[in-house]
This record gives sequence, C-alpha cells and structure tokens, in this order.
Amino acid sequence: MNSSIEFDETTLIKIAIPLLLVEFILGSIGNAIALWIFCFRMKPWKQSTIYLFNLTIADFLLMCCLPFRLAYYVNQKDWIFGDIACRIMLFMVSLNRAGSIAFLTLVAIDRYFKVVHPHHKLNSISQKYATLGAIFTWILMILMTSYLLFEKHVFEQKNLTYCESFNLYDSFNVAATWHDVFFVVEFVAPLCIILFCTFSIISKLQHKKSETRRKYKKAIRIVVIVVIVFILCFLPSNIGRLVVLVAQSNKFENSETYTAALEGFYITLCLTYVNSMLDPIVYYFSSSKFKNALHRKSSRKMEMKRTGNSSCTSDTNS
Repeated sequence: MNSSIEFDETTLIKIAIPLLLVEFILGSIGNAIALWIFCFRMKPWKQSTIYLFNLTIADFLLMCCLPFRLAYYVNQKDWIFGDIACRIMLFMVSLNRAGSIAFLTLVAIDRYFKVVHPHHKLNSISQKYATLGAIFTWILMILMTSYLLFEKHVFEQKNLTYCESFNLYDSFNVAATWHDVFFVVEFVAPLCIILFCTFSIISKLQHKKSETRRKYKKAIRIVVIVVIVFILCFLPSNIGRLVVLVAQSNKFENSETYTAALEGFYITLCLTYVNSMLDPIVYYFSSSKFKNALHRKSSRKMEMKRTGNSSCTSDTNS
C-alpha cells in the first residue's frame, strides 16, 4: 500500500475533530434556517433565489456527511462503516462541495449581468429556465464526481481501516488522476470567473453617478463576500494538494517535509467545509427578501418572548 499514508496524524486529529464539530453545528443550524426561509417565507422565487436555494441544498447535504467524517477522526482515522458507505460518503462530500462552488459562482455571474449588462436577456429568464439551469448544473456535477462510487476507497493499514479519496494508489490510476485534476480545476476555474465578475462590477460602477453607485452598492458587497469566502475556504487546500503532488513527484515520500505537507493538506481539506458554514452570510447580504424574512422571524420570536414574560408577570401579580 502507498507509503504516503504512513505519517504521524496526532496533530491532524486534534485539529480536525473540533473544527469538524464546529462546522457541523453552525453549518447545520444556518443552512436549516436558510432552507426554512426559502421554502416557507420567500415566494415567488426569482432567478437568483433559485441559485441560492440550490446552494443551500448542497451545503445542507454536505453538513449531513460531516458526522461520518467526524466519527472517522474520533476513531483515530478508523472507518467502521464499510466500503459502500465510504464510497457514498466520499461521493456526497465531493458532489456537494462541487455543487456549492458551482452555485456560488452562478450567484456572482447573476450579479455581474444585472450590473454590467442590465438589459441582457439572461436577466429576464423565467423561473422555469432558471430551474432547468440548476438541474443541469446538478447533473453535470454528478457526472463529474460519480467516479468515486466505482472505486474502492477503504484499505487496511497500521491495524486501522482507512477511508480516503487521496493518496491511495501506488501507480498511475485514471480515477486518482482525475480526482486530483478535478479538485484543482473546480477551484481555479470558478475563482477566475468570480474575480472577473467582481472587477467588472467595480469597474462598471466607477463610471456611474454616485446615486447609481449607491443603488448597486449591495452587488459589490455580495461579490466581495463571495470572493473572500471562496478564497479563504478553498485556496489553502489547493496549495496544500499541489505541494503534496510536487513532493510525490520528487520522491520525497519518506521525508519530514513530505510528512508535514501531507498532514497540512488534510487539515486544510477540513477547512473547505467552512464554506458551507459561511454561505448563509451570502444569502443574508445577497437577498433582501431573505434578510427581511429572517428579521421578521427574529422580531416574532422577540414579541412572543415579551408577551410570554408579560403573561408571567401578570399571573405573578394576581
């Protein structure tokens, strides 16, 4: 078996467990609230709402995978659920991470057309076509990640059963190569698109009057938030993966440098899930309907709490 897996994982486990736990708790709560608002407090839906709703689905499904990943690290990287469950879990993580990136990119593209090309026909597409676009995006992401379902990802080593999608092959393997290529491309290509949208919006608004700039101030805020979240969550793992691949190609598998690079990569891989935890912030700033629905919900809870306290006070006085 590949010797690259044999490294001291103590630091990795100590960091991964609390990080995954925080991501799961906050991400599940945030995305569950977002799903509730989209389903019951935001109708009719616009084109951008459909993209945000699908982004929420991807993030929520990713959160559902984290307990299994967390159990894996709590058991000192010993997978106890079997090969089929490992394949499904890795597929779901990869699919929903890719889906989250794709719909986050669509949000930036939507803002780009609304600001830079306000009269473009894409700004007025119907709910039906926006939904078909979302379905096509899901189908494309499924096709690009389904290879994880057809490869065995569990193996025995050091009296442990590992479940990993990286560093599993001693020699050239098409699926492993595609996994590395897709992991990098799914970050680099959307990043280029998002940065283009961001700079185009900023450049467009620099030539507008101050009243117009104020009107589209929210659009700039949205794309800037998307860029910050995207880079913070995905850039470290991509750099880490490239460092590991360089070390492998230079035959440094048994060196301390390679060991540190590999451990660092797995830690940054856990950071990618922070994206799904932070995406509700994107919803809050990108949709006034979402923000208003959340405020109404909070106001209603505060009102009920005050009413309840008043009732208790009245009962006490009587």
